[in-house]
Amino acid sequence: MNAYVISIVVAVVVLLIAALISNSIKYEGGAHPKDPGKRKMAFWVLMILAPVLTYVLGAFVIHPDQSVDPIAHDEHMQSLPIAAGVAALFYIVVGFVLAKAMKNGKIGHWF
Repeated sequence: MNAYVISIVVAVVVLLIAALISNSIKYEGGAHPKDPGKRKMAFWVLMILAPVLTYVLGAFVIHPDQSVDPIAHDEHMQSLPIAAGVAALFYIVVGFVLAKAMKNGKIGHWF
């Protein structure tokens, strides 16, 4: 499996988790509610998780066997840092689009 496909899949899964967490945080009333900050913090903490998970999955779980094809293994390992960056960028861009599209909802507090 390609490292870039792994990065997109991981970013989508982590975005879904962020959306579930954001929707599970209840609205607080009052003059200074803390719930938007909690949603924003959950989004950004999970943003850190997306590239880390991409790299860990690519390096330790889904990788070509080095004894069978060392060149494919080396190419895969070299593409993992770029794939981790792609996961972070995809997560932020799609998260921004979702936040702006749902600006009156709970997901709208991400940015």
